Formats: sequence, C-alpha cells, structure tokens
Amino acid sequence: MRACRQLLLIAILFLPLLSGCGDEVAKEANATIPEVSQSKAASVKVQQVIAQDLKEYFTLPGSLEAWQDLTLAAEIAGPIDWVGPQEGERVSAGQKILTIDSVSQKANLERAKVDAEIKQANMQRLEQLVDENLVSRQEYDNSVNACETAKQNLALAKIALNKSTVRAPVDGILDQRSIERGEYVKDGNPVALVVQVDRLKALIDVPEKDVRYLNCGEQVNVIQAQIDTGEESHRLGELVHLAYKADPVTRTYRGKIEVDNDDGQLRPGMIIRIEALRRELKDAIAIPLYAVVDLDGRKVVFVAKDGKAKLRPVKIERIIGDQAVIAEGLQQGEQIVVKGQQLLTDGTPIKLEDK
Repeated sequence: MRACRQLLLIAILFLPLLSGCGDEVAKEANATIPEVSQSKAASVKVQQVIAQDLKEYFTLPGSLEAWQDLTLAAEIAGPIDWVGPQEGERVSAGQKILTIDSVSQKANLERAKVDAEIKQANMQRLEQLVDENLVSRQEYDNSVNACETAKQNLALAKIALNKSTVRAPVDGILDQRSIERGEYVKDGNPVALVVQVDRLKALIDVPEKDVRYLNCGEQVNVIQAQIDTGEESHRLGELVHLAYKADPVTRTYRGKIEVDNDDGQLRPGMIIRIEALRRELKDAIAIPLYAVVDLDGRKVVFVAKDGKAKLRPVKIERIIGDQAVIAEGLQQGEQIVVKGQQLLTDGTPIKLEDK
C-alpha cells in the first residue's frame, strides 16, 4: 500500500513537466504547417463597351477584260501594200493600220470620176439638143441613165477605196496584226486586233444572297493583288450592269464594272476582287472578337465589376471584320476584359494592368 502511494506521488510531480513538453511539441508541429494564403488577383486589361456605327462589306472575285476587244477584218480582197503601227503600239480612233490594194482602188476611183464627168457633160449637151428637137427623146433618156450609172460607179469606187484602208475604230492598243505587207487577204479575213484599255470592265458573279445589296451606278472598290510582293492596289469602279436573270448552272448574276485604267497598270485577264457595302449598322454594340470566350459551347465574356471578373453569356448577331456585334448580354458603358480573359472564372479577383 505504501509503494502505491509513492508511485502516485511521483506521477503527480512529473505531470506538469509532461504537459509543458506537449505544448512545445504542438508549437513545433504548428510551425511546420504553412498559413493558407488568399488567392492572388489576376492581371487583366479592360475596355469600355460603347455604341458605334459599323459598315459591313463583302468581297467577290472577278476578272478584267478590255472595255472593247475588236477584231478587224478585211472588207475587200487583195494584197497588203502598206502597214503602219507595230504590235503593242498605241493607236487613236481613225488611225490607219494597213491598206489593201490601195493603188488599184485609187486608179479605179480616178477612172470612175472621169467617166462620171464625161457622162454628166454628155447628158447636159443632149438636154439642150432635145429641146431643139435635134436629137430624139430616147437618145437623151439613154444619156441620163448612163450618167446615173456613172455616178453610182463613182460612189462604189469611193467606198472600195475607203474599205481598202483598215483603221482603228477606237483609241487603244494594236494587240495583234495577223498579216504582213505583200500577203494576200480575202474579204472577211481577220487582219488586226485592237483592244481599248484606258478603261476596263471587271466581270463578277454575284450570289443570290448579295445581289440585293448591289445597284447599277454605285461605286465599288476594285482590288488587284501583286502575287510576287503581296501588295494591293485599290481603285474605284462603277457598276454599270447587273443581270436580272441568274445563270442556270451557277445560280449567280453576272455584273459588269467599269474601271478607269488611265495609268495602264491593269491588263485584261488579270484576277481582281471587288469590295462592296452590304449594310451599315447604327449605334451597334460591338466588342473585339478576341474578347469572346468559348465556354462549353457558350459564348461568354468577362465583365469587370467590384474588383472581380463576372462571367456574362452573350449572343453574337454577326461578325464584321475583327468586331463581334452583340445582340444580347452587354450594355453600353460596361467594362469587359480584353486581355487575360482565358485564365478567368466567374468571381476571380482581378487587378487592372497599367495602360
């Protein structure tokens, strides 16, 4: 019994010491557990939502053709006795390109002219004599018929001489001459090709969805790209014709655009594209397309409010260039996140980057 009392006394004496050691161990254990830090704010850039006027354009491919592409043919048969401008040279309207048997035609004209003068003089002489009953009426009538025939032959000789000269019908380029001096041509054979290039026509095929946005007389932008450099040249053109009937195969409507080419930089056969106004939107709510996030099939943006990013679903009406036109989900004056939005979730604390 005495031994039990001694053990109990020893336990009571050591109890404070054990308690102190436990506190030290607990303090050391707690020191090894890091304190949980609060979430860091995400750095973002924002942009204010404003209403703005937007223009929506559409583009169509096309090709250039000469405004007039004229194949000139021989109107009489004969040898080529003179050639003028060479291929590639500019010609003006009415300029001589070549002549066909012009020497013979000039001789025929002179002969017809002399014959007509003789017949005219003979008719006038007989006219005086018939009044005096010195010649018969029949003889006078024959002279009148002969005079008229001579005049007709003279007119035909003038026409033949005029046809012996092939002239440029318009200002343009002699793109091809298919005959040389001394060669013989038949009536109707092609002899030259003249193209009018101070203005060109751009041909486009307009799909049904866009044909209602084009009207004859309106201006469109004609764009020609340099394949080697990637540079683009822009100039205005005027829509001068738009077909009322669609092509039965392509279901498109052929349009013709007049394009000024005084500088000669464009050539027939080049590929171009045209840019035309589809519609103009007034006071549209539009934001940068890159601000929109695709989240589980939904289009959302993040709105900055009270130091946090608030997820906001939006409905996109259309996309114009790099702008998304918003039909529902945003109001004018709100601040949307335009940088850093890919790393955000609803309610994430944010801080604005310095501009």
